[in-house]
Amino acid sequence: MIDSLTQWAAPYGGPLFVAMTALAVLSLAALWHLRPRLSGQQLRRMMRVAALVALAGSWVAMQQGEQYLATALLILLWGILVGITCAREIARRR
Repeated sequence: MIDSLTQWAAPYGGPLFVAMTALAVLSLAALWHLRPRLSGQQLRRMMRVAALVALAGSWVAMQQGEQYLATALLILLWGILVGITCAREIARRR
């Protein structure tokens, strides 16, 4: 199954794209599950860390060439989704 996913994702960055997709989905699921238990300060910190990781990760992916453009966009989208999730939780608590 991993081989077929890797072959499907070959134009988008291959195994790196599959790994980043899995990490993004798992981390968003963990955030969704843990967000009620995190304090407002921890949520703000998570937003900042996600922004830094997304910017650095997408920059590195873009430096690898056009083949990794989808990976760069995936990492940026992950950072945006983490930020939106944390911001909504902070707003809900007010």
